[in-house]
Amino acid sequence: MNFVQVKKLYKDNLKVISNYFHMTMLQVLNSFFYLLIYPYVIHRLGVENYGLFVFASGVAMYFMVLINFGFDMHAAKLVSLAQEDKVSHGNLMASVLTAKVCLLLFATLIFAVIILAFDFVRDHWLVFVLAYSNVLASVFLPLWYFHGLQKMKVLTGVQLLLKLLSLPFIFLLVSDEGDVAYYTAIVVACNVLASMVAFVLAMRECHRPAWPSHREVKLLLLEVQPFFWSTAANTVKQKSIEVIIGSLFGMREVAIYDLANKIFSVPSLLASNINAALFPALIRSARKALVSKIIKVEIGVGVLCILSVALGGYWVVELIAPPGMEESYVLSVLLSISIMTYLIVGSHIYFIYVPNQCYNLVLRNQVVSVISFYGFCALYLFLSWDIRSVVLGLVSSALLEIVYSYSLVKKVPGYQ
Repeated sequence: MNFVQVKKLYKDNLKVISNYFHMTMLQVLNSFFYLLIYPYVIHRLGVENYGLFVFASGVAMYFMVLINFGFDMHAAKLVSLAQEDKVSHGNLMASVLTAKVCLLLFATLIFAVIILAFDFVRDHWLVFVLAYSNVLASVFLPLWYFHGLQKMKVLTGVQLLLKLLSLPFIFLLVSDEGDVAYYTAIVVACNVLASMVAFVLAMRECHRPAWPSHREVKLLLLEVQPFFWSTAANTVKQKSIEVIIGSLFGMREVAIYDLANKIFSVPSLLASNINAALFPALIRSARKALVSKIIKVEIGVGVLCILSVALGGYWVVELIAPPGMEESYVLSVLLSISIMTYLIVGSHIYFIYVPNQCYNLVLRNQVVSVISFYGFCALYLFLSWDIRSVVLGLVSSALLEIVYSYSLVKKVPGYQ
C-alpha cells in the first residue's frame, strides 16, 4: 500500500478514527488520571481506607448499571441510524432521562434498605452514601448521544477538564487516613458535574423535546431490557470480584486487586473500544467476511496488550505502590488474558447480534459467563483460599465466553 492509498484510507475513515481516539482517550485518561494520583492517595489514606473507597464504589456500580438499564447501546444505534434528526434525538433524550429518574427512585429505596441491613455499611455510611451519589452521573450522562453521532471528543474534553480541576481539591483536602470521605466526595462531584455539563451540551443540539407519556417510557424500558440484563450480568461478574475479595479477605486485598485492575485497564480500553468506535460506521454494512477480518486484526492487538501488561506491569507496581502490594502484578497479568474476550465477543455483539436484532443472544452469552464465573470461582477457592483464585475464576469464565459466543453466532438467522 503506497502513501496515496494510506492517505485516502485515512480520509475515508477520519470520523471513525476520531471517534475511536476520543472514546479511548476518555477512558484511558480516566484510568491514567487515577494511576497518576494513586501514589499520593494511597499513602495518605492508607491501604485499608483506600480499599474501603474501592469497595463502596463497587457497591454503587451495581446501582449505576440498574439506572443505565442498557440505554447506551440501543440509543446509540437509533442516533447512528438517524444522525440528522434532531427532533427524534430530543424526544429520545427526554425519554431516557425520564426512565432513568424512575429507576433512580427505585435504586435509592434499595440502597436505603442495604444501609439499614448491614452493620459494615452502616458503620461507614458517609463513604457509602457519597459513593452512591455517583448514580447521578449515570442519570445525566448522554454517552449514547455522543457515541451515536461520533462526537466523543466533546465528552472527552468535558471530563478531562473537570478531572484536572479536581486535583487542587484532592491535594488540599486529602492529607491523612481520616479523609477517605473527602476523597470520595471529590471523585463523585467531578463525575456528576461532568455528566451534567455534557447533558446540557447535548440538549442544546437537540430540538425541544416532547416529554414522554408513562406508556412510552414503559415501552422503552421493555425494548432495552435485553441490554440491561446482559450488561447487568457482565457488571455483576466484574464487580463481584471486589465484593467477594472484600467480604472474604479484607479491604487491603481489595486495594491490591484494584491496582492490578488499574494496570490492566489502560491496554484493555485501548483494545475494547475498537468495536465501539467502528459500530456507528459499520452497523449497516457488517458481513461475515468483514467481521472475520476485524477479529483477526484484533487478536493481534490483544496479544500486544497482554505483552504490554506482562512487560510493564511489574515496574508500575514498583513505582507507585507501597510495600506489600507486589501481588498486584501477578493479578494484572492474569486479568490481561481476558482482553481477548473484550475484542472477540465485542465484535460478535456490535457487528452480528445487534445489527441483526438478536439481543437475546447477547443476554444468553452474558448469563453463561456470569454463572460460569461463580462456578469457577467456587472451585478455585476450594482448591486454594487466595485472591488469585477469584481472578482466575474471572479469566476462565472469559475464555469460556469466547467459545460459547462462537456457537451462538451460528444461530443468527441470515447472517452471511
